Amino acid sequence: MASSSGMTAAGHVFVVHGRIENLTHDVAVLPTSTKFSFRPYWHPILSTNTEQWRPDGWPAAGFARAKGRDDIWFVNVGGRSSHGADALVDRSVGALRDIAATRPTPSRNRTKALVAFPVIGIEGGGLGQERGDVVRRLLPALTEAARELDLDIALVTPDSSVYAAAQHLRRQASSWALPENQIREAERLGEIARSGGLALFMGAGVSIPAGLPTWGGLLAQLAERHRVDTSGKFQKLSGLDQAQYLHNHVENLGMDVCSIVETVRTPALGHALLASLGCAEAVTTNYDRLYEAAVLMQRGPGNVATVLPWEHPDAGKQWILKLHGDVQKPASIVLTRQQFVSFDAQTRPAGALLQTLLMTRHVLFVGASLTDDNVIRLAYEVDHFRRSHDLAGTVGTVLDVEDDEVRRELWRDQLFWVSMAGDDVQQRSRTLEVFLDAVAAHASSDASWLLDERFSGLSDADRDLAAAAREVYNRASGAGPEWKGLADSLARFGARSGR
Repeated sequence: MASSSGMTAAGHVFVVHGRIENLTHDVAVLPTSTKFSFRPYWHPILSTNTEQWRPDGWPAAGFARAKGRDDIWFVNVGGRSSHGADALVDRSVGALRDIAATRPTPSRNRTKALVAFPVIGIEGGGLGQERGDVVRRLLPALTEAARELDLDIALVTPDSSVYAAAQHLRRQASSWALPENQIREAERLGEIARSGGLALFMGAGVSIPAGLPTWGGLLAQLAERHRVDTSGKFQKLSGLDQAQYLHNHVENLGMDVCSIVETVRTPALGHALLASLGCAEAVTTNYDRLYEAAVLMQRGPGNVATVLPWEHPDAGKQWILKLHGDVQKPASIVLTRQQFVSFDAQTRPAGALLQTLLMTRHVLFVGASLTDDNVIRLAYEVDHFRRSHDLAGTVGTVLDVEDDEVRRELWRDQLFWVSMAGDDVQQRSRTLEVFLDAVAAHASSDASWLLDERFSGLSDADRDLAAAAREVYNRASGAGPEWKGLADSLARFGARSGR
């Protein structure tokens, strides 16, 4: 069923809230000046010795590949006084054409190369007061270039108001090459996320694009590291029994697992898109902290996700429950048959937390194959409880990249099933990214750009209303304390930024 649609074959523009250096990508486009100077926040990508990357003849064409590197291009954001946003957009598209001509190799199991691209010109490029106009011009230009050049582009911004403004424009344009029924499903899930009713369940499939191995790949690395013979009848064992066999031959297997997992610290596109949903609760069977890194990237040090069961959750703060252990806690790693069998006895409260989410939230399953016996048991207990109390309907949605019709039938009364389009797992995994991009756009509820004069170029439709609201804010903020609530409310819509 899933392979019948080729709707997501063309390149796509993803909008990501975060920073380029904190997102797994194949190529990055960075802004610089005519003098080839950089602001310090680009040093994590370039190092402080930026001069070593200066292209020969810079800035002849307004864009160029970094000297000695195939993964970085530069766009000149100088000359703004006479050219403005149009010139920057033209240079941006020129850089993308140059990148496409080199035919960059997609990495990390992707079918298309991913180009990380900033919202150029709004910081060091002198167009900070014209943010709305830049976003309005840049988005359609990148979208057309992605389709024409067969590139995936992640438009990355750390500014929450710029991110929200871009998502506002995309909702109006409906720029996702997905079947109509999946567009509606993305809208539905986005609405649930906006209302605070969505929780996440993440499996290994979320972290593989970041560079982590599959279950089989992890076991193979462990066996090779300790020279354990895995030939012959070892191959006939189940994955859990293979892990048990390794455990019997390797001391401190959990530490070895963590030493492999901790080498990957940069979130993949999927982590960033899932973090953008703003879910207060998440559960994962993954050991890594890539989702937590994506939350930190978007929300800042004061809003890191609490990791259960080792940290105490604060009211109103996001948390993530690690069912099978955590990379920073080697003794907690659940990998072997014996550890899975003893899961209920040793971690029953953790299972109860997942069951609570199945009872009180709509759980979005991503990257999970639903073959974990402990997760299945917990879900069936919830189903039995619900049925005994005459509760009908599904408790969550599965985003399926395996095109597993049999398992979909098995769970049809408990979980809504969305099969991704594509001829193989790699293609379907990319379709999943496009789908999550649509969900994230519809989940965005931030309106901090709405009354901000820097975004006045975004739309002419409500210009007079926005101006009137800013005037009310100016009056209310200078009035007595009884008007403070109104002033604060308008400030959350960006009125203060426009002063």
